[in-house]
Amino acid sequence: MNTWLTTKTASERYAMLFNVNPILKSLLLLSTVLLSACSVGNAVRMDQVVLTSSELQQSGQAGETTTIPFTLDSQRIVMEISLEKPNGGRRTALAWFNMGMAQPVLSKALYQELQIGSGQPLRMQIGDRVLQVAPHAVVNGDGGMGVPEFSHLFAPLPVETMLPASVLQEFVVTLDYGRRVVTLTKPSVRRIEGVAIPARVNPRTGIVSIEISIAGNTYPIVIDAGSGYSWIRGDTARGWLSRHPEWQRSNGAIGQANANMVDFDFEKKGTLLRIPQMRLDDVRLQNVGVLGTGPVLGSFLDGIVGDIFWDNWQKGASTPVIGWIGGNILKHFSVTIDYPNRVTYWQQQSPLDSHDLDQVGVNLIRKGDRYFIGGLVRRTEPQSSGPPAADIQPNDELIAVDHIPVRGISKDAVLAALHGVPGDRRVLVIEHRGVRREIETTVIAFD
Repeated sequence: MNTWLTTKTASERYAMLFNVNPILKSLLLLSTVLLSACSVGNAVRMDQVVLTSSELQQSGQAGETTTIPFTLDSQRIVMEISLEKPNGGRRTALAWFNMGMAQPVLSKALYQELQIGSGQPLRMQIGDRVLQVAPHAVVNGDGGMGVPEFSHLFAPLPVETMLPASVLQEFVVTLDYGRRVVTLTKPSVRRIEGVAIPARVNPRTGIVSIEISIAGNTYPIVIDAGSGYSWIRGDTARGWLSRHPEWQRSNGAIGQANANMVDFDFEKKGTLLRIPQMRLDDVRLQNVGVLGTGPVLGSFLDGIVGDIFWDNWQKGASTPVIGWIGGNILKHFSVTIDYPNRVTYWQQQSPLDSHDLDQVGVNLIRKGDRYFIGGLVRRTEPQSSGPPAADIQPNDELIAVDHIPVRGISKDAVLAALHGVPGDRRVLVIEHRGVRREIETTVIAFD
């Protein structure tokens, strides 16, 4: 068995299982369908993206730099852009800036309204820059594990489109989290402030990776402002924990690490770690929170066929990576990505918050506008108090926190209600099989 595992590639092992065991065949077929959207999508070639002239550009009023304000929702960047309609009119839309995907994505209603399926290009104005993307490079409809539905991620915020970094590669892009602005600058020799860190950019996808150092080892990792929290491969996390078991904080995603709130084990059974020090060249970060994702197919099958989620997603990077740096780190910086010169610049604006995940110990699943318990989460060392397992069960619905109804409110609002100072008391209203109960529980430290 061990020889077979070491002499076959993951794809060869997958194929052999597929042909031998009909039960595994059905399971793997199902998992392939579920995980097909984990890919970053087809590449957007730069000949499919055209920088066009706006009235500002034609009149000479467009400067070297354009600045666009943004908001943070679940620690993800959301900005307003302007879209050209087929009749020449314009309409605004909220766009999720996602550095981990390759193609623009429109909600199905917006895709139809802009007549992309009829051959109309996607023309969008970002500040005073106008971009045109070929219609066949635009994705019709959000959805899937790789790009969860906009309503699932952002509701009640009406996000309608996803803007990938691939269409901005001709610019120097600055994400200033302190000022809440994105700045697009024409490439120049102007000095850029911050610690310079060389980057790799896959020109087909726009995905940017840098190297980080942890416990004396160096790893490639993606910069992804589209993700609210830093996630890494489960096998990487397990390797670290075999050497540093004291890094583990919980089994199960908690707080903003519970980023997508989907009913899959890669969040529900992920491992939360606090890394004492992470180095990005000369930038040193203390007590960094990361989520090592749980097994997608279960430990046995993942051990045989590999981690489908990460093996598929990382194809968009220029080199195999261990995961991504997300909003929990990025929001403390102004980060500039000089795409043409393949360099990033980092200016730290505030220290990382080691108490960002302190909350009631529950993992959440979002279904429509409702929230359900995905699992109970306790700090691994030392043991901490939390909701008794007999009182709260997976799949119970969370109705209210301290008498604040949670149905229909944003994920940030739910997490804020569960957050607090360790030892604070919270009253949860839980519905179990049609019966509602009030349960008093405690905020736990995951620092």
